[in-house]
Amino acid sequence: MKGKGWPDVLEVRGEVFMSKAGFERLNASQLEVGGKTFANPRNAAAGSLRQLDSKITANRPLEFCCYGLGQTSAEIAETHIGVLETLKKWGMPVSRELKLANGVEECLAYYRDIGERRLSLTYEIDGVVFKVNNLAAQRELGFRAREPRWAIAHKFPAMEELTELLDVEFQVGRTG
Repeated sequence: MKGKGWPDVLEVRGEVFMSKAGFERLNASQLEVGGKTFANPRNAAAGSLRQLDSKITANRPLEFCCYGLGQTSAEIAETHIGVLETLKKWGMPVSRELKLANGVEECLAYYRDIGERRLSLTYEIDGVVFKVNNLAAQRELGFRAREPRWAIAHKFPAMEELTELLDVEFQVGRTG
């Protein structure tokens, strides 16, 4: 980390991912050595993190993006955007697509904008997450069993592809 003023205890939360370019490089190197290729960057990142051999994980093109805080020994901002801007100032990676939206219309406009640019991003996404910006309001809203009440994921429709069924073979099993 760079700069000054970070608290003694600072738990940064985020997501580990693999860029599209990193995924292509990884699959090319896997093919060169006769290894298995991955279906998509998400599977490649998840499989890389589950590796028992940390040397393999260390050589994978993984990236990290902060999306919030866990435990801290001191407040660093009053808003979620303020937290992320401070983390960025300290050298932590934060999404370039971060935007403060006020109200439903601005949220929907942001969702449509990201949806239109989705395929041109350097990494794969399946939606956007909207969060209450005020940290005091976040604390008041609290959590459900598995997720915060102050955040909601708005997923994009599934990408569809056409395929052609070339053949069907019918078999009768031993028991009919």
